Amino acid sequence: MTDSRFHKQHDSISLAKIYELLSVSLPTGVDKDRLFTNVSTLKDGGASSIALYHNTKYRAEASTTHVGLCITSEATAAHIAKGVIILVHPKPQRAYALIAQHLYPTPTAKSFIHPTAVIAPTAALGEGCSIGAYVVIGDNVELGAGVAIESHTVIHDNVKIGKNGRISSHVTISHSIVGDRVMIKPGTHIGQQGFGFHMDEAGHFDVPQLGIVIIGNDVQIGANACIDRGSLDNTIIGNGVRIDNLVQIAHNVYIGDQSVIVAQAGIAGSSHLGRFVIVAGQVGIAGHLNIGNGVKIAAQSGLMRDVTDGDTVAGSPAIPVRDWHKQTIALQRLIREKKHAK
Repeated sequence: MTDSRFHKQHDSISLAKIYELLSVSLPTGVDKDRLFTNVSTLKDGGASSIALYHNTKYRAEASTTHVGLCITSEATAAHIAKGVIILVHPKPQRAYALIAQHLYPTPTAKSFIHPTAVIAPTAALGEGCSIGAYVVIGDNVELGAGVAIESHTVIHDNVKIGKNGRISSHVTISHSIVGDRVMIKPGTHIGQQGFGFHMDEAGHFDVPQLGIVIIGNDVQIGANACIDRGSLDNTIIGNGVRIDNLVQIAHNVYIGDQSVIVAQAGIAGSSHLGRFVIVAGQVGIAGHLNIGNGVKIAAQSGLMRDVTDGDTVAGSPAIPVRDWHKQTIALQRLIREKKHAK
């Protein structure tokens, strides 16, 4: 169950409103005025709860649930306990998310500037900005309307952030242009000088990092992520990209629109990722690679070559996923044969 101390509920929602919200037809024979007050798991909810059933691992819970309404797919609707209103939807997770957003909307930031904040006189703040305690905003910074910046964050000189951004605590942003509705979670650092140096027998020699970071609209960046500015070209994060916690993105990397980078992944300099790429957890991507649109890279893979559109790769070094499965099976067979030979 959700904890009301941390997650403020907007209001209850009627069954008719739920179906309207999802743009589906209300079935006959149901009480359209019936109210629901919360979302819950299958096992914890009651008659006024809404739950999601999208994974057959939870079939046992679905068959005994006491929730009032369950959102599921046509293929799994028969698993749900009798007496529960079943809302069949082609995309159950999206339907659940829309309802949850209605019941628990993101709080609107209050327009204020904390007295401990340090804001340069040349900075331009849009209407309705919220600036937390000990925030530092440098010269010529531009913040769009409705930007909220939490405590102890530093926005360096000349950075531009679009409207309705949400910048959490202990973030640093420099050498960057950030789009609208961007969410940056605690402890993340963007625009710093990357790992750029020349190495030879005379020792290490720093190469000036003269690019910037450009972040599109509707991007979310997780906690303790690092995005380095470009060395000469720019580091670019496309629209709608989702970056998880503890991700490292090096200089000159390009990440196409709507791509997803999962926790502890690292992308070396100058690699280019297309649109809708999925990089799973703990993946390492070498530098100067071209990764096509719609590529999927399995968890803990080490990618050292280009990948064409739509391919799925796995392993280290990463290869087409079917070949990786064949290698795994062959290795298991070899181990079994060796055991039997003893």
